[in-house]
Amino acid sequence: MDNLFSVWLVPQRKEEKELNKIVKNLAKKYNSPIFIPHLTLLGNAMISFEALKSIVDEVFEDKKPLTIKKTKLNQSEQFFKTVFIEFELSDILKNFFIALSKKTDKSSVENFKPHISLIYKLMPESEKIRIIKSLDIKNNFIVDSAYIVAPKKGDADFLNVEGWRVLYKKSLNS
Repeated sequence: MDNLFSVWLVPQRKEEKELNKIVKNLAKKYNSPIFIPHLTLLGNAMISFEALKSIVDEVFEDKKPLTIKKTKLNQSEQFFKTVFIEFELSDILKNFFIALSKKTDKSSVENFKPHISLIYKLMPESEKIRIIKSLDIKNNFIVDSAYIVAPKKGDADFLNVEGWRVLYKKSLNS
């Protein structure tokens, strides 16, 4: 399936490295996959790469890096939201989401819960709470890039985390 993509916002390099260190430490401790820390704006979009690249270029044209504000650390039963940083749904994030959603016929803004996951692994709630209590995460992050990401070539979904491929990077630098 070569028409399945996600669009991420990625923190600036220094902050990405800090979050990546947490992801790697948790991956080592819990035998979980390593991935680029990101905020998914659009997931599982069935569209051609060329069409999505054009949409991403249009939506993020002349956009500046933006600050996202942490509301809390949280956990869930969902694999892709095991332990995560939850962020305020700012007008800018909402507008990015709406612009991408309208152009790709994806879900409504009520379903958009901005977050950056720190580990993907099914585990007991008590262990997730222990992880949350052990973390010291800053309150604000600056995101300065939008990525188009695809699953491993030939995969029909994003479950093979370490097979994810970044196909395009758009800088927010105006």
